[in-house]
Amino acid sequence: MAVAAVATEAEKILKTSVGKVFTIMLDKEMTMDQKKSQVTEVTNAVFGFPLMAKLSIGKEHWSEFNAKQRLEFTSLFTELFQSFYLDKLDLFSDEEVIFQPATVVKEKKVQIPTTLLSKGKKYSILYKMSDTRDGWKIYDITIEGVSLIHTYRSQYSHILESGEVEDLLVKMREKKKENQENKENKKL
Repeated sequence: MAVAAVATEAEKILKTSVGKVFTIMLDKEMTMDQKKSQVTEVTNAVFGFPLMAKLSIGKEHWSEFNAKQRLEFTSLFTELFQSFYLDKLDLFSDEEVIFQPATVVKEKKVQIPTTLLSKGKKYSILYKMSDTRDGWKIYDITIEGVSLIHTYRSQYSHILESGEVEDLLVKMREKKKENQENKENKKL
């Protein structure tokens, strides 16, 4: 009974968040910037960015970061992930998400398989959620079998194995600056 309740709570949070994003994206009164701002509020509430950041580095490399570097990395990771996510909203049209029942993987961890129907095609998306002290949070998304966290970890490990923590932070700062410049150029 408790296991079913746990899975149901996580499902409810995910469905509510996805529903909010769809409602925002379908609102014809809002500009894209307004939509992106509101979607950011929704994602901030449902994504577990600190855990995502830590998992994207992996245990092996996380210990190489000092406290200040961990804070900066988590902040940069969050901004870059949000930028990536918000850029994909430009592709939004008339998608539909079909939720399958959640599966309890471990205590305080569930996976919720979904199917995204978009322009006549089906895409499998697996949301991985963890019960944190702030409630259920998404810590990874697997799209068509490809984990976002594993993709980031592969990129970050490559940099860390051939360099230092500061090298990774420099690259992330540069990417953040590039994203900001691209955003400003779109407004012109």
